[in-house]
Amino acid sequence: MSGTWILACFVCLSLAVSGQVSNDTRAFPVGGTATLPCTGVPYDGATKHWEKNPVIPIKFLVVIQTPLGQSSYGDPFYDETNIEAAGLTGRFRVTEDLMTATITGVRATDDGDYRCASGPSQIIHKFVAYKLDSVGIQPSGPVTGYVGGTFDVTCTASRDSKPTPSFNWTKQGDSSFTATGATLRISSLTMNHAGTYVCTAYHAYARDTASVQLTVSEGPNVTPVPPTDMNYCSGAVAGAAVGCFFGGLLVGGAAVFLFLRSRTAKNGGKKDVGNFADRQYENVPHPNQRVTSQRPGSGSDEYEVPMETIQPPQPSDDYQELRPAVYQSLQKH
Repeated sequence: MSGTWILACFVCLSLAVSGQVSNDTRAFPVGGTATLPCTGVPYDGATKHWEKNPVIPIKFLVVIQTPLGQSSYGDPFYDETNIEAAGLTGRFRVTEDLMTATITGVRATDDGDYRCASGPSQIIHKFVAYKLDSVGIQPSGPVTGYVGGTFDVTCTASRDSKPTPSFNWTKQGDSSFTATGATLRISSLTMNHAGTYVCTAYHAYARDTASVQLTVSEGPNVTPVPPTDMNYCSGAVAGAAVGCFFGGLLVGGAAVFLFLRSRTAKNGGKKDVGNFADRQYENVPHPNQRVTSQRPGSGSDEYEVPMETIQPPQPSDDYQELRPAVYQSLQKH
């Protein structure tokens, strides 16, 4: 019966509130602790309560009241059903007079309006749970760029950041440099672009920074890849083979040329016709010349032309035929 009376009174109070009203926004980091004051809302001697996202009928989280026949309020009464529905089980507590409410282990789902009311007075806090961490730059650096090249880096924050952050860029020691957006890109690098660049990630309730150092050097923006041992050996062998081949051709050609030139010089500018001392000449009858001979035991004599050796360079009307030295030796015997 008493519970029904309390609920009826809350409905009446919620409809009749027309006194002081105060609204403000309070932001708290996810994982932290939130404290909500009930400043400016004095106890009216009947009831006082906290609720989340006010509705009719009232779904109070906690309430204090003065029992009939007593002059002071009793202990706070927590409605665990409504607390569970609000996702605050085990995390919501208030002081004895309800002047302060505390939420531990803040979650993103704790967002909403929290109302403290008593009689004609109330205060509503717009609760915001925020998160901003894990701010970094990719690549993390230090980064080396080349004159004429491009410097390209991206600033990031955790995906569950709340609300979504924005980004801007500055350069240490250069107040004139500013850029916006998550990605910083500088084209046609010069030596003056070297330095430390700072990214700031921010939203309405928090900000965080990260930095990267850029070094600018003269030279190509592509580093040549050194050859592997296998490629080096293969190239060396192939080059040596080709070099040896052409070198052999040159040396061989030079040797043949010098040999032929030497022989020509020894022969008085004439082609070598051999050594006459090693050659044997003999008279050979002309094919049309008649030769007579005497046949033994025939009783008749026939003319016979004896063969004789003629040494060069004596001229002869006969044909001369070159014989090997072995035949010359046989004729002497």
